[in-house]
Amino acid sequence: MTTPFLAAAAEVCITPPVGATLLGFLGPSTGVHDDLFARVLMLGDGKTTAAVVSLDLVGMDFCLADEMREAVAVAAGADLVLLACSHTHSAPFTIPWSLTGRHWLDGPEGLAWREGMVHRVAETATGARERLRPAALRAGRAEVQVGHNRRAVTAEGVTMQPNPDGVTVPWVDVLCVEDERGATQAVLFSHAAHPVIVHAASSLVSADYPGYAVAALRRRLGQGTVAMFAQACGGNNNGHPLRGGFEAAKRAGEELAEAVLRAVAAARPLPAAPLRTATVATRLPLRPLPPVEECRELVRRAEGQAARAEAEGAGGEASWYAHDDVLCSRDLLGQAMAGGPGAIRFEASVLAVGDAWGLVALTHEVFAEYQRRLELESPWAHTMVTAYTNGCESYVPTDAALAEGGYEAASYPDMGAAWRYPYRVAMATGGEGLVMEAVRGALEAARQA
Repeated sequence: MTTPFLAAAAEVCITPPVGATLLGFLGPSTGVHDDLFARVLMLGDGKTTAAVVSLDLVGMDFCLADEMREAVAVAAGADLVLLACSHTHSAPFTIPWSLTGRHWLDGPEGLAWREGMVHRVAETATGARERLRPAALRAGRAEVQVGHNRRAVTAEGVTMQPNPDGVTVPWVDVLCVEDERGATQAVLFSHAAHPVIVHAASSLVSADYPGYAVAALRRRLGQGTVAMFAQACGGNNNGHPLRGGFEAAKRAGEELAEAVLRAVAAARPLPAAPLRTATVATRLPLRPLPPVEECRELVRRAEGQAARAEAEGAGGEASWYAHDDVLCSRDLLGQAMAGGPGAIRFEASVLAVGDAWGLVALTHEVFAEYQRRLELESPWAHTMVTAYTNGCESYVPTDAALAEGGYEAASYPDMGAAWRYPYRVAMATGGEGLVMEAVRGALEAARQA
């Protein structure tokens, strides 16, 4: 068989210490159900080298993502680094969602874990670079849907519940890497659905359904195969059932793994062609911040509600959210007094193999509609898309969703997701056009590279 490419894959454990604050549980972990991993796929053509890293993390703030990208690029000599996170909620607050949840990560133990993780990922990428060997690539796709659209339009507005008519991405994309003997070295697969099947159902660290999918694939393909999950545009899609627990996550993961195996079996070889890379950055506009006096009043209300919750002995999620509302309202006041950032950083990166295959990687929690549009506009025979890549600090809804509102698209005074992300307000309408402009720019730049 012909092996026109160079490839190597490796993995390293990145499980945090017990006591790390988990996003889904909203409290300290009490143990480890299954380890978290960073998995590295190095690809080369003799001139260009790219590092695709899948991480069992909820995401990364830009500070952490930039630090890890630079470390991998320098240590492994990569021309392009893509850090694709699974978005498991049973992992620490490595995204800036809430201020309460970040306390552990910003403390001594959290900082030590974070620094160690950056070092281990860079070291693993370097080892993979040193082991680059001739390889063949195949790309495939299979139908599967382990979740559902979660934005239902009701008389009360858009609520978070299953919407059978909502947009989904009902397939899994696969890139299969084979050595000179035809043995499978690595399988990179992407699917769009929040890993929230465990979520708050447990205080144990877990990779959720993607972890079960990886385990099932290694049983079938061999323990030497590095199976790598990357979250696609699942910003408005949930894995099912929400808070279903480990057995439900196992069923979903094994269903996904079966689809991956079907895709691998039907995958077609990618012809010899240069690797092409490109990244285009832009700024997405944010909605205006409220007036300073309104922010001051919000702080007073939040502080009063938190004091009442404490006096009444409220615990659990109610107490957590009340405390976080105080911190977020104070932060909003500070931003209003300073004028606010006005816009949010967004990046679209592309890794392509000639005209046959392309990976489009997007920052943030991107809605499924964008992936469906990319599927129609892509110049390649096979297109894979990941979100939550190289940074995650906001949702990226469509303009239509921003007009509807709802958890992912609401802005102050509605306390949706944007309230707890660092900008405190949602994207402004018009951002959708800028997203697609950046994506098209990256596609064209990669084609001309």
